[in-house]
This record gives sequence, structure tokens and C-alpha cells, in this order.
Amino acid sequence: MGYTKYQSDFNGIKKDFRDDSLDFPYFSISVPMAMNRFSLQFNSQASGVVSNERALPNGAIEKQSSDKYLYRADLIYSRYYKNFSAGAGANFYFGHDKHSFSQTGLYSNFDTKEILVRDFKNVGYTVGLLQKAENISLGAHMNLPVTLKGDLVRSSIHNTEAAIPFEYKLPAQYNASATIAITDNYRVATDVSYETWESISKTYRNTAKLGVGFAYEPDQDEQRTTLGRMPLRVGASYRQLAFKDNQGEDIDETAISCGLTLPLKSKISRIDLGLQYLQRGQLSKNHLSDTSFMFMLGLTGFDLITRAKDNKAPRDIPIKEDIQ
Repeated sequence: MGYTKYQSDFNGIKKDFRDDSLDFPYFSISVPMAMNRFSLQFNSQASGVVSNERALPNGAIEKQSSDKYLYRADLIYSRYYKNFSAGAGANFYFGHDKHSFSQTGLYSNFDTKEILVRDFKNVGYTVGLLQKAENISLGAHMNLPVTLKGDLVRSSIHNTEAAIPFEYKLPAQYNASATIAITDNYRVATDVSYETWESISKTYRNTAKLGVGFAYEPDQDEQRTTLGRMPLRVGASYRQLAFKDNQGEDIDETAISCGLTLPLKSKISRIDLGLQYLQRGQLSKNHLSDTSFMFMLGLTGFDLITRAKDNKAPRDIPIKEDIQ
């Protein structure tokens, strides 16, 4: 949750607008069974609602809006053997993309309104590996390309056309990561991902994202103060966007973040708090830019399924008999 400031610079005229945002991007539950693990995840791949309005010289009012969401639900199975894990998952994608345009004026006969609605869904697949050693953990996974299928419906102020088939393609994604324990309490993590957008359209570019983070994980039993028991983290990332701006220039994104964990009585449960500052695009290069400042809240653990059964109940305790 937080705020995003949008800025533009066209022909020397600068404009900006600040909007608030709230999203629920990620949820997961994991059930271990011996050396097996079954998991369910829900992830928001893309989300956003944008609208604008302007007055034309002839007195008409023009309105445009865009509403787009893409969600992913995963069913995952993994097998653990001697510090090595291998897994596979089915990814259920579903979403919609809605655009609307209207123009109203003093003469209703010339008013117009158009709405374009596209919905899509399909199933993709993911495979992954994880290798743990004494001081390092290595991971890799691949999301296979998938074509989402659905309907496209176009309507206007006069009529609604019949639905026609529509496809939305997602490229393959390759990911690798590593976490290194420098000492018992300090860790460095890095991850990189690569997406093959050029396989979908030559107007796109293949993109990469690189992230690096540093974490302090104190020993809960050795620290006596609340502050000393708080794990601390800081990180940074760089990401390339697949599409270009109106001038054909590439758009990049950079972000920095920090966070801490609130200690709880249970060692497997925690509350994570974080702050993120993100910059997408540059006014000097792209003539558009987004600047976001977000507060993040995460809840982990809270294992209610395996809570021990409460066997406390009133019972008669016999009195010891003295035997002479």
C-alpha cells in the first residue's frame, strides 16, 4: 500500500499526478508430508486502474480509462532428498483487460462511447530445483511459455458486437538465485530472471531483472532486547521493461527497499514490515516517469493445522493408600 506519483514532460509542459494504491499480491500455504511438500500459491502478476478526463476546445469532455488484472494460482509438488529438492507446478492464469473511451458535448447526437473488454485464462507449468549446502543455497526455476485464450467484446453507444476469440501470450521466464551465509547472523542473497519477450513480438525486447539483498538474522536465544531480536534487511533491484515509450526509447526500473521482522513467541511465525522506493522511467529520456513509495506488510507462519490437541479435562485422581 502507498502512493505513486506520475509525471510527464511534453513540449516543455510538465504535469504530475499522485494516486494511492492498495494490492494483495501474494498468498501461500505449504503442507509437508515426510519428504514431500504440497503447496498452494496465489500471485498478482499485473494490476492497475487508470483513468483521465480532459476538456476539448469545442467544449466536449473526453474520458478514457484502463482496467487490467492478471492473476496466477499455483499448485506445487516438491520432493526433498539429501539437501536437494525438485518440484513442479501447474499455474492457473486468469485476467481481463478493459478499455473505455467517451466524448460528450452540448449536442447529444454527436456523443460517443466505446468499450473494449478482453478476458483470458489458461494453464501453464513451472519446474524448479533447490540445492542446499552448509553455507550456500542455490535455486533455479523455469516458467514455460503459455498462451492465454478468451473472448474480445467491442461495444459502442449504438450496439454490442459478437464476441470473437482473443489470445494473450506470456513468454518463457528463467530464474536463478543464491543465498550465502557470510557468518551465522549475516546473509547475502541475489537473484536474476530473464524473459523472452521477443519470441512474442519483435516490437518487444528480451528483459532481465537483477536483485541483491543483505540480511541480519540474530540468534533469538542470545539476544535479550526486543530490538536485538529483530531481523533486518535491505536490498536493491534493477529491471528492464519489455515495451518502449512513444519515442522508441527503452524503459528501465530501479528500486531500493528495507524491512524488519517483529519477534513473536513462536519461532516459526513472524510479522514483516517493509518500505520500498521505486523509480520507473526518466523524464529526460522517456518524457514519462512513475515514482512509488510503498509500505509492505507480510504475515508468515501461524501454523494452526498442526496445533497440539488440548487433552485437559476434569478427572478423578486416586488417593495413595498406606499399606502397613
